[in-house]
Amino acid sequence: MRQIEGLTATGIGHLRGGRWGAVRTGLAMLHAREAVVAGRDGRVRRTGSKPRGAEPLEQALFGALYSDTGPRELADHQRVRAAVGEVRRDLIRRKLVRPQRRRVLVPLALAVVPPYVLARLIDVIGAPIGLAATVVLVGVACWFLPRRTLAGARALRHLRDLHPEPTSPGGSADRLGPAVALYGNAALLVAMPRFAREGGLLDGGRRSVFHGDGSLESSSSTLGAP
Repeated sequence: MRQIEGLTATGIGHLRGGRWGAVRTGLAMLHAREAVVAGRDGRVRRTGSKPRGAEPLEQALFGALYSDTGPRELADHQRVRAAVGEVRRDLIRRKLVRPQRRRVLVPLALAVVPPYVLARLIDVIGAPIGLAATVVLVGVACWFLPRRTLAGARALRHLRDLHPEPTSPGGSADRLGPAVALYGNAALLVAMPRFAREGGLLDGGRRSVFHGDGSLESSSSTLGAP
């Protein structure tokens, strides 16, 4: 498929699981590159220098790791959010996901404005026609609600054919990245179970003293699932 040519592993992760899917994929790839390890209490920390060949989102994640940080908290870091935004815009350009504004405004306009106009004209067009037209318009509005387009759903099916689930621990970042992006926790528990559990990749981990803007705050609350 032409739409997935050149698609990054973190892009696949975003296509399947949104922002968290992209971040989790990036952290798994950094661990496979021996650049990130599990920290304390469900957090991650970086080791060594920034790895060569890393994707832009991986680089942002690595650069944002000032100290042991929970993965979901790391996803809220300004630098990481900007990198995730670039991943999302690439998916939009490929017509694999819909822009957020279109997902909200188009269904709202189709579900509210035309039915209101039809209600005003009910005496002219008749109740059966007005009801049928309203049902059709609401159905069209629902078409725009899913985050993925039909092309995006087809791309995921095609990518799963190209990248099977891992069956053993370890592997290169190039192999594990798409696998984690496509299969999530199932792939993590096979390929890197210790890092997945101790690094908080399964549940988002615990908050560190750093927030997304780099400010300090003492906290140890566990971040919930999305």
